[in-house]
Amino acid sequence: MTKNKPSIYFLLLFASISIFSCSTAAPGTTRMMPQGDVLEFSRASEAPTENRMITYSASLELSVKNMEETKFLLLEQVKTSNGFIVRESDNSITTRIPSQNMDNFLTYSKTLGKVENESKTGTDITDQYRDNLLRLENLKTVRSRYLALLDRANTVTDILAIEKELERVNLEIERLEGRIQHAEQSTAYSSITIRFWEKTKPGPLGWIFVGLYHGVRWLFVWN
Repeated sequence: MTKNKPSIYFLLLFASISIFSCSTAAPGTTRMMPQGDVLEFSRASEAPTENRMITYSASLELSVKNMEETKFLLLEQVKTSNGFIVRESDNSITTRIPSQNMDNFLTYSKTLGKVENESKTGTDITDQYRDNLLRLENLKTVRSRYLALLDRANTVTDILAIEKELERVNLEIERLEGRIQHAEQSTAYSSITIRFWEKTKPGPLGWIFVGLYHGVRWLFVWN
């Protein structure tokens, strides 16, 4: 009977691998979901539509009177908004602001100068996030089965084979946990980039051309 044990172990091993393959299928495809002793089909796309996860990013371009003062005020507002700086230069900052404070931060920033350009985008990552959660749950189930299988292994060959698969599953679990954590942080904090420059004033000759422009415009255009 002992000669049959390795073959039994490998049958269980291949069964676990097949479940592992289902758990890492492409997003949106049908996969096997372990629930107790019953495996049921599930689709990530069938998740409820409420509580959507949206990542926001915004950019703002301002013409200001004083760049140093503007930058100082923006950095202070970042602290007030419980955000943090990602990147900064003499005439720009990129910051991450808690999503619930994003609109207030942008409203304040607009008061510091004339808005030359503004954009705001949102990306729905709900389906991808939920799919990763399902895959992570499957992988943890597979890991538990490998560990139970390892406890029953009697030969060095079986132990090495199972440990190799365990290493592969653990790496995939770490990768998915990193993706999930990144998604949660991306929705909790919005990315905002603000660029600013000083308004330019015409010199003595410049004012002459400004006057000529308005004079000529008056000759051809009446309000």
